[in-house]
Amino acid sequence: MGTDKNLQIGIFTVDIILLTLFMIGFYKLIVLIAPQFSNGIDNVPWFLCTYLVSFCISTFLFPSVTQMRIIKKEKIVTRILTTCFTMMLFITLITQLSQPFSRFPRKFLILSIIAYTAFLLIERFCIRAYLMYIRSNKRNQKNVVLIGNEKTVEKLYEILSTPFYGYNIIGTFYDGECTFEQIKSKRLGGTADIYGWLAKNPNVNEIYGYFPKEQHDTVNMISKFCDNHLIRFFYIPAINIFKGNMTFISMDGIPVIARREEPLRNSTNKFVKRTFDIIFSGLVLLLIFPWVWLWVAIMIKIQSPGPIFFIQERTGLDGKIFKCIKFRSMKVNDDADTLQATKDDPRKFPFGDFMRKTNIDELPQFINVFIGDMSVVGPRPHMLKHTNEYSRLINRFMIRHFAKPGITGLAQVTGFRGETRYIDQMEGRVKKDIEYIENWTFPLDLKIILKTITNMFGKEKGNAY
Repeated sequence: MGTDKNLQIGIFTVDIILLTLFMIGFYKLIVLIAPQFSNGIDNVPWFLCTYLVSFCISTFLFPSVTQMRIIKKEKIVTRILTTCFTMMLFITLITQLSQPFSRFPRKFLILSIIAYTAFLLIERFCIRAYLMYIRSNKRNQKNVVLIGNEKTVEKLYEILSTPFYGYNIIGTFYDGECTFEQIKSKRLGGTADIYGWLAKNPNVNEIYGYFPKEQHDTVNMISKFCDNHLIRFFYIPAINIFKGNMTFISMDGIPVIARREEPLRNSTNKFVKRTFDIIFSGLVLLLIFPWVWLWVAIMIKIQSPGPIFFIQERTGLDGKIFKCIKFRSMKVNDDADTLQATKDDPRKFPFGDFMRKTNIDELPQFINVFIGDMSVVGPRPHMLKHTNEYSRLINRFMIRHFAKPGITGLAQVTGFRGETRYIDQMEGRVKKDIEYIENWTFPLDLKIILKTITNMFGKEKGNAY
């Protein structure tokens, strides 16, 4: 709800100063303790300039959100990670164009970006804490007025009353009776009284108003008044249509309410997630997959005649069908596309059972991730038969296909992994999948990946058979 431009410029200035000091200090530290990592940096001022220019470009593309009054911590973290990753790409590009690749200090770049990301996280959250502190002490505040006495206005009043957001609710205007005591205690008059009051009180920054449909003329009049008096006006629609998260989007200038918030519809978020998928899956396929494939192929051939890979059609993004790749963990059978694996399933051979319990059989799905059919994290893809069955039995089941399917997901690390023998187990999985879609952040993906790894080597196996 609003960004203070002066604060944004101030934060950018602080960023530039601290980045300069950080890089000088980091370079001297590396030269002192690990000089081999700084080989190739012959012109320190030029190299520092490269970092500063790259940071300026990435900040222009992804401005700071730390100064925003109402913002989730996850959003701040995601923006910092995006900024630093983009910064690294531009440093690489500039350096590649200006000197031979053989002299490019790759180790220094990687170490410096990792260190600076941690430094920037600390810096931004310190700035955030300071802004929250001064706003709680009635500085850097916005003076606001609320119009209306509906549930939506009550909810907004509660939010804006949070001290560290920095809103000073001067008063409220509404017609009729009001049961919400806080709005009632701040009442300055009816809706028609606001013009005379504003003429005597020009220090208002923002007005938030809810109006029934019969008062559309009043909305237009107040909007014009605000435009002529440098007051920002926000119209509050009725938001109690749906339960749960919602978001507002613009369709060629027409505001509409989306049933739920989907962070992965945002182009920046999609870029971050897809870039991570390509890098992560590429590293796995290059560094891990060939060695595991050789070992797995030998074991499969010894214990069960047939192909090494098991390829099955599954339901993907937007309900589209794709071919999911796995290491074959069962004997070749006619029920592979219809029956889930069970605990004592006779179709499994010993090494296949081990692969399923340790997730090794899922490793080839990084090929699906690399080519774009899947993501590292997302709702697990189901067999076509199960998609058809559960879509009829479970309400909102198909919502899980609004995101790319993943090798692991929120449901899998919160107790809903493997066989779903009972309908309530699948309902629990669907609930977690929807929760993931509505609340996606890049840090959440990292958390799920780390939890998946710890589960692989820990005691928690769920229903993975």
